[in-house]
Amino acid sequence: MDEQLEKGKVSRSQDLQISGRLLLLARAVALLTVSALGLLFTSAGVLVQDGTSLDVHSSAAIALHVLTGVLALVLGWRAWATRRGRWAAVVALVLFGATFAQASLGGSSTLAFHIGVALVLTVLCTWLAAWTFGRSLYEEIE
Repeated sequence: MDEQLEKGKVSRSQDLQISGRLLLLARAVALLTVSALGLLFTSAGVLVQDGTSLDVHSSAAIALHVLTGVLALVLGWRAWATRRGRWAAVVALVLFGATFAQASLGGSSTLAFHIGVALVLTVLCTWLAAWTFGRSLYEEIE
């Protein structure tokens, strides 16, 4: 019986370590995602003003797709492993999909929608970054 109890403690300890590591990874990816958005806004300003920096804007958009996908995977894995943070995982998945919808609106005739969805992406990215930093690294596992 004591041996089973010890196994349970080790398993719980390992679960807490995994949860903490996934949250640290989510924090790093969330910060990179917000940084990619900052680069997108900067390059969009230059693009609208001078008509240059399309290559920077396109590269930052690809980075945003990749980063939001990784963030959705990490938060999804953490939600599955800990049974907590499911809403954040769903929001991250919506964010990932929304980046593609927003990119598809990048033409000159749909630029107003492109900018509007960019603001929604900013809110979602910022909320997810704040959410990851508002969690304890080693919150209790159910």
